[in-house]
Amino acid sequence: MNNNNFEMSNHSHSQKVLNRSKADGISLFIFDKRQEDDKAISFIYQRHTQVEAMDDYRLRLYKVDSFLQKSVEPNAVQGMAIGVKTKESNFPSTLPSPADPSGTYWRGLGAYGYRQTACMIHPLSKNLHLVIGMQMLQERKNLCVEQALSAMEDWMSDSSDHILENSINILRNECITESPLHQLENIAKGISPREQQVVFEIVQGKSNKEIAKTLCLSNYTIENHLRRIYQKFGVKSRTELIAALNVGRIKSLLHVGGN
Repeated sequence: MNNNNFEMSNHSHSQKVLNRSKADGISLFIFDKRQEDDKAISFIYQRHTQVEAMDDYRLRLYKVDSFLQKSVEPNAVQGMAIGVKTKESNFPSTLPSPADPSGTYWRGLGAYGYRQTACMIHPLSKNLHLVIGMQMLQERKNLCVEQALSAMEDWMSDSSDHILENSINILRNECITESPLHQLENIAKGISPREQQVVFEIVQGKSNKEIAKTLCLSNYTIENHLRRIYQKFGVKSRTELIAALNVGRIKSLLHVGGN
């Protein structure tokens, strides 16, 4: 599923969830408990959720979202978790104490008119969790979470698949199955690992002094390596060595000049 299809899938799934849950707003995001502050929450998709409320949640309110925090604790029950939170009608007007995270949570979201929230949390890994969040504005209505469960589970399943497949594709594109230095042995028999390193630095255009500094060797040692390298490649100079490497198609394998 490409990104365009993922966007269309999110639109379709969110509409089903909205229709069944009677929510006023909905969002899909990833919670990374390894991160702190504004990097822990990454919104993937949203419909009818106030942007200011999303920013407030991303910056601070997720820290006092008791259901989210409890659901990702090490001893929490594995698997999907579902929770509904409702703002009390007699919510105090005084500032909440630091020991009352619920007060801070509702004072934040209540400022945007929200009266009830619900979420479904699905662990992608030990540290990453995919979350569907819903919000209700009307004071006399309740979110119909049970009626929307199957639609939420379908959305979670498709989104998890996309995230996993996309991650694997990125890793596959970046994967190096064999060190390109090993390819040097095909045109220079008996070349040592240290000599391979020197060749790699030469192809990057480094001088003997720069190579010595990179490999923590003396200039004299680098010159000795170069003499042996020239002999094994059957060349007499740095220019001839680079030409031999180009003929052997090693330069492209070393990703030099193509980055």
